[in-house]
Amino acid sequence: MVSSPTSPKSKSWISEDDFYRPPQEPPPESPSDGSVASPRGTPESRPCLLRHFSQGPRKSSSMGALDKACVPSPGSRKSPAATTQEHKNFRVVHRRQMGLSNPFRGLMKLGTVERRGAMGIWKELFCELSPLEFRLYLSGEERTCVDNCSLLRCESVGPAHSDGRFELVFSGKKLTLRASSQDEAEDWLDRVREALQKCRPQQEEEWVNIQYPEQPSDLPEGPPGGPPSHSDPTEPASLPGTQLDWSSAHVPEPDAIKESLLYLHTDRTWTPCIFSLSLEALKCFRVKNDEKMLSDSHGVETIRDILPDTSLGGPSFFKIITAKAILKLQAGSAEEAAVWRDLVRKVLASYLETAEEAVTLGGSLDENCQEVLKFATGEHGFLLQYLVAIPTEKGLDSQGCFCAGCSRQIGFSFVRPKLCAFSGLYYCDICHQDDASVIPARIIHNWDLTKRPICRQALKFLMKIRAQPLINLQLVNPSLYEHEERMHLIGRSREQLKLLGDYLGLCRSGALKELSKRLSHRNYLLESPHKYSVADLQQISEGVYEGFLKALIEFACQHVYHCDLCTQRGFICQICHHHDIIFPFEFDTTVRCGECKTVFHQSCQAVVKGCPRCARRRKYHEQNALT
Repeated sequence: MVSSPTSPKSKSWISEDDFYRPPQEPPPESPSDGSVASPRGTPESRPCLLRHFSQGPRKSSSMGALDKACVPSPGSRKSPAATTQEHKNFRVVHRRQMGLSNPFRGLMKLGTVERRGAMGIWKELFCELSPLEFRLYLSGEERTCVDNCSLLRCESVGPAHSDGRFELVFSGKKLTLRASSQDEAEDWLDRVREALQKCRPQQEEEWVNIQYPEQPSDLPEGPPGGPPSHSDPTEPASLPGTQLDWSSAHVPEPDAIKESLLYLHTDRTWTPCIFSLSLEALKCFRVKNDEKMLSDSHGVETIRDILPDTSLGGPSFFKIITAKAILKLQAGSAEEAAVWRDLVRKVLASYLETAEEAVTLGGSLDENCQEVLKFATGEHGFLLQYLVAIPTEKGLDSQGCFCAGCSRQIGFSFVRPKLCAFSGLYYCDICHQDDASVIPARIIHNWDLTKRPICRQALKFLMKIRAQPLINLQLVNPSLYEHEERMHLIGRSREQLKLLGDYLGLCRSGALKELSKRLSHRNYLLESPHKYSVADLQQISEGVYEGFLKALIEFACQHVYHCDLCTQRGFICQICHHHDIIFPFEFDTTVRCGECKTVFHQSCQAVVKGCPRCARRRKYHEQNALT
């Protein structure tokens, strides 16, 4: 086979079969050459070749036709003009049209894209798209898989932006990617949609072939384990007597706000289930032998949203999006579906208010605490209530023998349950791997510095809010300063640091910036002496927090004592009138009036037993009142 001048010379999956060159026609100026040309280059052979392309995919026999068309006769002579004309007529033959095998071993697309991380930093990765998976690697040479997403769990495919950005949303995961251009991003999205259509063709059938969009309650119920009843247009006629049964005579759960019969879409069939909504969870029961059997339970903290979904068949259809799955449900009527949506939204709003009150203890969140409310709508939101309150163990039966993290069935007959010391809930051995940590609520209320086993959810939650000053000890348990000597010294040091921060904040020498560097992003230490973070409590339990505060106080004191601007803001004792300058953060030698904030020596204040400045002010006001 003669290699084409435009074919790649390096080793590649592309072969000569992928290039089509039309046969050379005899030049008009040399009729003698045309008489010796191979019959394979005659015009009569071209319709046969074109017919192969028009008939779509063919078997490997078409490859022989292509070889015959591509190989010129040994006796043919090509002029420069003919060669130029041949290059102009050059085109690529798609392998799928020729019926050839896929050289990518089933891959639909591969290339390099950028992925945005949690901190907003873009990182270049190598991507492979197969009919069932979307894989991310560190590079094309280093085959280290960073992420592997199943297309069966793909929920939505975002649009392509002008800068090449696009999004892929999977169950519990969102990928923000960026291609080299908008056209490249659209090509990625087209390939993903093509893969979704191949691996989930039943969605198209369910959406198109629904027979009763106006009266979804008349949809016939398919036999157990069979295909959905609405997938075949002739099935309603063959089963005219099967109707959806909406009657339920079971006793509601004691804590149920709403409980009724709904049809759940599982395995391409609509299964009747009893759903019970409470302030804590949404429970799903299956009816067996006229008894309710708990099938699944979704905590309120795992519910993302509830939306109507008329594409399933009508206004009585809706879906509940949770952290674990998307529940597609059908109610008895559109009014019943609206009641469910309204109640679920109210329960979610109530949960968010409870989570906020648990953190702030009735107070309002400041700017430093606003970020933590983002977790209230995430998978870790329900753990906020255990940050300052010791949990109460309710028992495994209260969870329905399901893991609080993944809803895996646990119990002594299945998987040994493990208790989380942070939340008081039970988890399986996958969600609870015996990670140890101090419990903030036990430090605050009981001064218990023992490390206890916690679940993976609690560990991630504590790591995320580790640096946030969410705990106001003055509101939670102010008596801890009195009963624990270490906390008394820490509270005293925090008040000193707060006063020193006021001095450095008014100084123009730039000492506050140097102090902020030493604070390690804990600027709240200069704002309030009673706010603590999880990192503070962990350092208190390790015994390094006092040394950290002492180093900050020494640095700030040295600046105030040697700075001309800061010393001018000091005080002169108005009792002894000594020329020494005193400061309010000198707790060992000075005392401060609680009303006018004037500073005196402790020894002088003990003799006078009162504030002379406040006495002068009262006398002055009395004279003004008489005049």
